[in-house]
Amino acid sequence: MKYLKRGLLGLLVLLVLTAAALQLAGHGYIWNAVRYTYLQGHNTAHIDDARNFTQARIAGGAPQPWTAGPQRPLSEGMASYLRQHRSAAFLVMHKGALVHETYFPPYGPDSRTNIFSMAKTVMTLLAGAAVADGIVPSFDAPLATWVGEYANHPQGRFATLAQLSAMTSGHAWDENYYLPLNATTELYFGGDAQATVLRHGFEREPGSGYEYSSASTQLLGIALQRALKAREPDLTLAGYASRRLWQPLGMAEASWSLDRPREDGGMELAYCCIHTSARNMARVAQMMLQQGQWNGQQVVPADFVKRMTSPNGHVEHYGHGLWMDPRHSPPFWFMQGHLGQYAIVVPSRELVIVRLGQWRTKERKRHPSIPEEVYLYVEEALAMTRPD
Repeated sequence: MKYLKRGLLGLLVLLVLTAAALQLAGHGYIWNAVRYTYLQGHNTAHIDDARNFTQARIAGGAPQPWTAGPQRPLSEGMASYLRQHRSAAFLVMHKGALVHETYFPPYGPDSRTNIFSMAKTVMTLLAGAAVADGIVPSFDAPLATWVGEYANHPQGRFATLAQLSAMTSGHAWDENYYLPLNATTELYFGGDAQATVLRHGFEREPGSGYEYSSASTQLLGIALQRALKAREPDLTLAGYASRRLWQPLGMAEASWSLDRPREDGGMELAYCCIHTSARNMARVAQMMLQQGQWNGQQVVPADFVKRMTSPNGHVEHYGHGLWMDPRHSPPFWFMQGHLGQYAIVVPSRELVIVRLGQWRTKERKRHPSIPEEVYLYVEEALAMTRPD
């Protein structure tokens, strides 16, 4: 018993010393990361983690029911695949009509889950709306116009909003979702997203290459937040999302995770963490399929949507806040989030496919940067909507 007590005391001392060392080294965020992942039965952030963060409300608009088309069943193989990977929802829209909708318990039509990096598409759309509203003079305006912290940086002063969206800004960042001690984990759990990204400079000339980075979208969010406040002091990213997307599209209420409470200076985790429904994301995708139009209203300029859905000039698989395979037959583009959140658009077939869920396969067969399951979802929807 004496040795057991000594052992427990030694373990306690070790834990205290470890905690102190991490805190002194600037890695105190690791405790939130452990608390909100491993202690909740996950090895990474998960789709039901809204309760772990302060939420900013994204007010919805007047409900606009989907047109119902002839209902098409899932193939047995796809139904099994979706269940195996703990899917929450699988929806297919064809020619503007909802032709398939499956939810997997405990999720349903009103469930809100974390769409993760699909929020990058939303952020880019908000930037396009801000240009149309005259809040931002141009998508190609310098980041330093609003983020003066980079005004004298040899590379950073030349970076543009468009380059942040295209992941070609040259901002120094290491993207990793599973290592506990890294900048991406700190960005998610650290409690000060702005300070985290602004600590990093630029490592190459803006526009000289592509590197996927959540920090780039957070910087875009910081710039847009400052531009909004210059126009309307109380306007936030969540409020602007409600005004320019949720309300015009008749989407159900959603929420956006903040890095800390608003009264403490918190802001939206702009690169991720909108908690919303599958139907809402289907509406965003459908609006983009319709060149930015919804019910006769030009929600986002058509030329801006075209720019978003075109390759960024460095790689063919990424545009602005969007992934794509222009060489596939038929070509498609898609929003993508951690753990397999997708909203896929096949323009030539007027198809929108939404999958939300807890797991995904990382297998890549047909494209080194696109998960194989994206192709499986496209093939399922194509087969489902093929004329009888």
